[in-house]
Amino acid sequence: MAESGLSLGRSDFMAEIGELAGFGRSGWSSAQEATITRVMNSGIRRVYYPPAVHESVVGYEWTFLRPYTTLALVSGTEDYTLPDDFARFIGPIHYPTEEYKENILIIPTAQILEYRSGVATTGYPRYACERWKSSDGSDGQRKECLFWPKPDVTKTLSYQYEAYQGPLTESYPYPLGGMKLSELYLESCLAVVESRLDDEPGVHTREYIALLIDAVERDKQNGAQIYGQMGDKDSPKGTFRRGLTGGTYSITYKGGDV
Repeated sequence: MAESGLSLGRSDFMAEIGELAGFGRSGWSSAQEATITRVMNSGIRRVYYPPAVHESVVGYEWTFLRPYTTLALVSGTEDYTLPDDFARFIGPIHYPTEEYKENILIIPTAQILEYRSGVATTGYPRYACERWKSSDGSDGQRKECLFWPKPDVTKTLSYQYEAYQGPLTESYPYPLGGMKLSELYLESCLAVVESRLDDEPGVHTREYIALLIDAVERDKQNGAQIYGQMGDKDSPKGTFRRGLTGGTYSITYKGGDV
């Protein structure tokens, strides 16, 4: 699938950075290209993980950095190395739809280890946690997922997670978020030139902040707006159906059915 003709990519950012830095739009020396690349990487990071330039962006997480993926659960195996780009779980881990099983909840590591220290238990996992794997610093540190009880089934699970991203390259020149964020990425890179090479913020820094605030507000519209019906309207009073064909179960409030 071809990228939008209005999207800006690696070569565009480098040319604009080079021009503002006084290096020209091309024909750079090795040292100049290295400087441009460092500035570009910093600018991309400042979009992926924006600084606290405004209350609306403090700690904000983009929807496009929260993909879904799967994990192959294998009977007898309770620990799994998570993807290289894994940052953290977002929400629970899900069994296949046709299983009609409760989600696997993410709980603290200490609680998983406490469960494991008791009587050996197997079955469909009910809980999981994430923890850092040991590292000597020769490579990036990775995380692993621990399940309890120890699985005695083989299933394909699904989950959502926050994903780390790599630098732009000639083969992968476009940052995430699509064409609509192109100007934000560009102004972020140029704002880095101002602060790092000119030692003071300027027009590009102000433009970066304005575009960032606007982009965050637009991205919030991609979140859930309507959660939909919580149960089957055709179920008898006092019962709710899980999924389309799952069994019904009663809901109580203060000891009585509702």
